[in-house]
Amino acid sequence: MNFLLLLSGFFLGWSLGANDGGNIFGPAVSTRMLKFPTAAIIASVFIILGAVLQGGGATQTLSALGAVNQLSGSCTVAVAAALSLFLMVKTRIPVSSSQAVVGAILGWNIFANQYTGYTTLITIFSAWVSTPILSALFAIFFYIIFRKYYYQRRISLLLNDYYLRMGYITLIAFSAYSLGANNIANVVGMFASSSPFTPINVLGKIIIPANIQLFFLGGISIAVGILTRSMNNAQTIGQDIYKMSPTIGFIAILSSSLVLFLFSSKNLQILLDTLHLPTLPLVPASSSQAIVGAIIGLGIIKNANQIQYKKISKIALGWIINPILSGLICFVSLFFVQNVFNQKVYTPAVHRFNYIVLQKLESIGVDTSKISELNNQIFDNPKQLKQTLASFKISYQEQTLIAEYGEYFPIYLSSRIISQIKEQNFFPEQYYLPFDELENEYFDYRWQLSDKFSEKSEYWRYKPQKRKNDFYNSELNKRYELLFRFLQKEIR
Repeated sequence: MNFLLLLSGFFLGWSLGANDGGNIFGPAVSTRMLKFPTAAIIASVFIILGAVLQGGGATQTLSALGAVNQLSGSCTVAVAAALSLFLMVKTRIPVSSSQAVVGAILGWNIFANQYTGYTTLITIFSAWVSTPILSALFAIFFYIIFRKYYYQRRISLLLNDYYLRMGYITLIAFSAYSLGANNIANVVGMFASSSPFTPINVLGKIIIPANIQLFFLGGISIAVGILTRSMNNAQTIGQDIYKMSPTIGFIAILSSSLVLFLFSSKNLQILLDTLHLPTLPLVPASSSQAIVGAIIGLGIIKNANQIQYKKISKIALGWIINPILSGLICFVSLFFVQNVFNQKVYTPAVHRFNYIVLQKLESIGVDTSKISELNNQIFDNPKQLKQTLASFKISYQEQTLIAEYGEYFPIYLSSRIISQIKEQNFFPEQYYLPFDELENEYFDYRWQLSDKFSEKSEYWRYKPQKRKNDFYNSELNKRYELLFRFLQKEIR
């Protein structure tokens, strides 16, 4: 049954490939520099490589938006996003798969009465806004470089054609790799907390973690979508927005690929942080927004009158409708899955408040005088807690903190669980010291475990914030999130 439910994720992957494949090689195919089968096969191979080798960063960010904690719920979220994408593909509008998935997760959050991670949501929204702008700026920059150094070179037509074809092949491989690394989060992100996979031991020497298995299967599903259904959107991207020459198409793909890479490269983020430079968040950006932004940028610098503004306005409207449609489909579908098919689509969070929790909230700056009546209260589901907190007239940020620190999350670090965590190969060896020292310890809340870990090891200790988005602390948050997702399976 678990694997049947996971087929919903593969349907989403197929829809994503059908929608986003044209963003990778549309200009190459429409200008007849490459045939569709050739471009699609190259893209499929490197999509899978990007998903497996570099898909973790954006996936962790997406799961922080809303931790879908039942496989039936994950299935419904995936189907809702896939249906939204499929409907848009039928209209030949290259929409954002990222927006479809985020819309579906928000639909689940509303249905399950979960607090949405608005910090993460704002980060994703900012990426959506900046993606087409960055892509347009890159396209303008590369066009100026090409015009100055490439166009002025006297190259024969045959040699120029050869260079462009080889360039397209290399670029499609890079673009597909970047798309796989960035957008695999859209396919498997909602399964991160409820995956039925366990690590596979190959010949006693190689351990394939559960998340890598998810990335691999998700990558295959995207590749199938590219091979079977991406031709229509390739035409829309390649010619309908702006009539492109082979060279202009090459610049468009180069610019959009670079933007996707920036939003998915963990190594680049580490390098920028080491140099004390601003870092870009690892979020599932939109390849459709990237390629459309690049084409618009090229149109502006070459001849703005040739841009098909009606087509662009139709695409922009699709970007607005897509997440709303996905969220509505998800909400309605969850109702039917839960009440008609009797499937559990979410696990209600239990919140228990006592003087220990109130003291902890006070230590992080929450004015507990407003919420003193919470002491010794138990809430069996988030809806009850939401209604109570709303009556206190406190900010949404404080409500989120109260819900986070008051969530009852019983943890027993038995030797069996510690062994399983080590088998998962989640962390480098030095991170496992606190596990051994805290064996057979009980904890009632997540923060109690993280406090103990920070006491036992510097590797689990937050550093004082020197900048607004401190990279070290964000990476530590992801380690804790990974640990808690695994422990959540044990609780269920």
